[in-house]
This record gives sequence, structure tokens and C-alpha cells, in this order.
Amino acid sequence: MHTSSHLVPPTSVRVPSAVWSASSRSVSSKNAGLGTCVSFYPDENKLVSGSIYGTLNIQDQKTGAVEVFNGHTDIVQEVDVSRNGRMVVSGSNDKTVRIWNGASGERIHVLEGHEHWVLSVGFSPDSSRVVSGSRDRTIRVWSVETGELAFEPIKCRGWVECVRHGDRIASGGTAGDIQIWDAHTGIGIRSITDSAVNSLAWIPDGADIIGGRMGQVTIWSLINGEPLWSWKAHNDWIHTLSLSPNGTHLVTSNWHSITAFVYDVLTGERVAAFEHNGNVNGIAYSPSGKFIATACDDRTVYLSEAPIIEDLQNQVSSILVTLTHR
Repeated sequence: MHTSSHLVPPTSVRVPSAVWSASSRSVSSKNAGLGTCVSFYPDENKLVSGSIYGTLNIQDQKTGAVEVFNGHTDIVQEVDVSRNGRMVVSGSNDKTVRIWNGASGERIHVLEGHEHWVLSVGFSPDSSRVVSGSRDRTIRVWSVETGELAFEPIKCRGWVECVRHGDRIASGGTAGDIQIWDAHTGIGIRSITDSAVNSLAWIPDGADIIGGRMGQVTIWSLINGEPLWSWKAHNDWIHTLSLSPNGTHLVTSNWHSITAFVYDVLTGERVAAFEHNGNVNGIAYSPSGKFIATACDDRTVYLSEAPIIEDLQNQVSSILVTLTHR
């Protein structure tokens, strides 16, 4: 694997409100507390980020306005935006999951039931449900309409540090295996052994899953649970990652690192590196794949241009299928 990369400091100005520069294509906004996580609105005109003080900051790139959603009483671990852009979900160390009106900041639901920190949350593809994973070793799937559980909590073998909702639910943690669940019933479908991870993403076609491990990125087949291939990416746990929309590039960062790396998924080649003024805690690719947002310890959310991404989704899928059957 080649590890050459171009180190790019995100060019941004740290000010209390968002600043958008058409020339540098970067945005910076000061959080009310260290930035912990970040997600894009579908139209890419807004970003939502979480902080250690329990606030959510909604940053409008066009107007420069920053709106603060208050409600959590502890660290916000993860945020997600529904595909229609109407709602935001957040999970916190206060043991709650909160669903917000994405425009007004009004709380739609406060979802209670977890007995420990909520480490991961996400909307279902149709935005009708929310999934949450916790240190209480459970996954919970909630109805957005009613705020009630869709079915009984799913019991896992260890802390659920990452959970992703597609046509199935994938969960993982550093002390257990990746597990795949039926999204409608919560029944287990597959357990992938020797697959401790701290971060997960679905490959776009849903046939494979990619995870951040201790220093490595690994892609697993969901047909047989076997690893397709891995590459060395960091020297510590990869605690946050995001896959480009067409599945060709992956941006990652490890614990206590000020740098985010972008890798070619097919080759494992490092194609870019973005250096920051504080540790990178959250990463998100934009829906178009043109930008990468990073939430950092310097109380700043950065928006940087992503490496040029060709439309290689079909090639990625076919190559991974070939590897699956070797």
C-alpha cells in the first residue's frame, strides 16, 4: 500500500458564526464546547454538530447563522439528520436519545430507556425509525411517529459503540463482534467473529460492511462473514470514519489525533490528509461527496474540499463481489 499523501491544513477562520468562502471552500464555526460529532443536512447548506456540554449547533453556510439546540445534560456522542432534512437525532451520555425538528429546534421526542451512555444513533433510510446503541449493551429501535420502541431492546455481547441502520442494522464494539440484525424484527441474522470495531459504515450496495479497528480498516462480506481485505491506516483505534456516497473513498481518524486521512477503498492508498488545531472527534462526508466536515477539540467544525471522486460505485461493487467468492 502507498502511504504518500498531501497534507492539507483546513483553511478556515475561527469565529463565533459560520464563515463560507467560495474560493477556499471551507467553513469554520466555534462550538459551545469541544466538538464531538458532525452531520450534514441533505442539501449541504447546514451542518449539525454536538458538543461536550450537551448542545447541538446548527450552522447555516449561506447566512452564517448558528442556532443552538439545548436539552441534553451531558456529552453529545453522535448526531444524524434524516434524509428528508426535517429531523435531527442525537444521543448523549445523559442516557437519552432526542429527536428534534431540524428547522426550528423544537424537541419532537425525548427517548428514555437506555441505562448507560448512548454512543451511537441514526435514522432508518425512510426516516420512520431511529436506532440507538449504548454502553448498556443494547440496541433500541424507536418509532419516530410515536416515540415508542418498535420492538424489544436487542441484547448484545458488549458495549454498542457504533450502530448503522440500512435495510438491516449493523452493530459493533471494541469488546465484541459485528452483528447484523433484521431491521423490522430485531432478530439476529449474522455474527462476524474476530471483528472488534469502534466505527462502521455500510458499503453502498449493502453487500459488505467496512469497519475501523485497532490501527486497521477492514471490509467484510455479509454473504459469508469473511474479511475481504484490510489495510493499515493508523496506530490506534479508528474511532470515527465516513464513507463517500459512492463508496470509493473513506475518511478516518484515530483517538487523540489532529489529522484526518482519506483512503482509496480499492487500493488502501492514502490520498489526502487534513491537519487541524485540535483532536478530530467526528467526521462526515457530504451527501454529494464534495466536502468533508470534521468536528474538533479546538471547538471548531471545519468543512474542506474532498479529493476528487470519480463515479466508481459499480466498479467497487463488482470488485468486492469478486473478492467475496475467491
